[in-house]
Amino acid sequence: MRWTRPRHVVTTTAGTLSGFEASATAWQFLGIPYARPPVGDLRWRPPQPVSPWGGVRHAVAWADQAAQTTALERFGEGGMSEDCLYLNVTAPKAANNLPVMVWFHGGGFTSLTSNTKPFNNARALVTKGVVQVSVNHRLGPFGYIAHPALSAESGYGGSGNYGQMDLIAALQWVRDNIAQFGGDPNNVTIFGESGGGRKVLSLMASPAARGLFHKAISQSGTLYPDTRSLASAEAIGTQLANNLNAATLTEMRARPWTEVVTAAAALTPYTNVDNRYLPTTERVSFESQSHNDVPFLIVVNANDTVDPIQTVKTVFPWMKTHSAAPHYAALFTHMPAGWRARGVTTYHGGELTYVFNAPESVVTHFLLNLVIDPATGARLIVGDLNGNGVTGTAGDSADVFASAGFDATDTAVIDTTMTMWTNFARTGNPGTASFAWPAYTTANDGYVELGATPQVRSGLSTVFP
Repeated sequence: MRWTRPRHVVTTTAGTLSGFEASATAWQFLGIPYARPPVGDLRWRPPQPVSPWGGVRHAVAWADQAAQTTALERFGEGGMSEDCLYLNVTAPKAANNLPVMVWFHGGGFTSLTSNTKPFNNARALVTKGVVQVSVNHRLGPFGYIAHPALSAESGYGGSGNYGQMDLIAALQWVRDNIAQFGGDPNNVTIFGESGGGRKVLSLMASPAARGLFHKAISQSGTLYPDTRSLASAEAIGTQLANNLNAATLTEMRARPWTEVVTAAAALTPYTNVDNRYLPTTERVSFESQSHNDVPFLIVVNANDTVDPIQTVKTVFPWMKTHSAAPHYAALFTHMPAGWRARGVTTYHGGELTYVFNAPESVVTHFLLNLVIDPATGARLIVGDLNGNGVTGTAGDSADVFASAGFDATDTAVIDTTMTMWTNFARTGNPGTASFAWPAYTTANDGYVELGATPQVRSGLSTVFP
């Protein structure tokens, strides 16, 4: 039990925290508040400074996941509510001025959580000499809805992007506090996958995030440079109000969060020009070279989804054209041996297994219908491999894990991947002592294929039809 493990105490700007021994070499702190709970009158407002506490706060239990479809709670740890502005820190016991890696989870802008054991694995990235932070923030209708009345009351003539403002508040917390955990506030890398990668790309365009991070990794992220206008975002918020049959903001704020989630089920929240987080479109930000120009690594998988592929093909070269900092590109093609033998190619999210040293995460990927049989285009069929009468397809996790067929090659790929990610965080170059990773240019069209062994390739623009 975490309560009975050796403890470690640090002092933050808001108060004293007591974490616990997550492994023989790492401390962990769960459920650290970085802003006030965005509930009641604070629903649909920018995050507010966290309220200080007296005494010692025990950071040994998961805080709530962000409000979303309740059926998804099973994919994370902790409960679920609007009171979700918390982060988790994992740090080597001997940490002193180490690079910091801040993780933003996937799930589009509507779902999932950083409250998972893989995303906070004390036997993963921190073993390579970094301090890792994972962040939860507002999602869906609570994080990304604009409305004319919200714009009128905001004081800056806009609304929306509250989830992105949460991420900025978390990065401000890192700037002000991470040194107490052994991290270097002047060497912060933001990284995320899928929706988390999209959040990284958006933060690169936001002047509000300037100086809060120094490197960025987007794994299967998407960037739409022509950001949605305020008016179109407000129209979606108006539809939400209509779905709630709410005539005023007071009525909208009074509705239970579960009712708001249901009313927003068919809506598409995303970032928008809001005159605060994004005063212009992301296109203008990059093309005027006013974006956060930092070393950047983009990662896409061999059998990824359409939007990340299009981002690598068309948006990434455009980004580099308007950036001075070095950019790097990776195509992740590795799969565990059992699935590779059945023709499964690296699916959306497949690299997470290796980035976070979490072979068990393939079970979650399977349950999320990410593991595709190329012969059928549907989820892979997994039989009753352990003879207990329940197939993997019917929900036997042991069968799913066994079907993946992890071997010594996977162990080596895990080590290489974690070394590359943390080297990038440390130096801005993902190469290793034995592998030189050339920077991408539009002229060399170069990338690295991350399979069983890394390979330098050319022709990134032609990888996908």
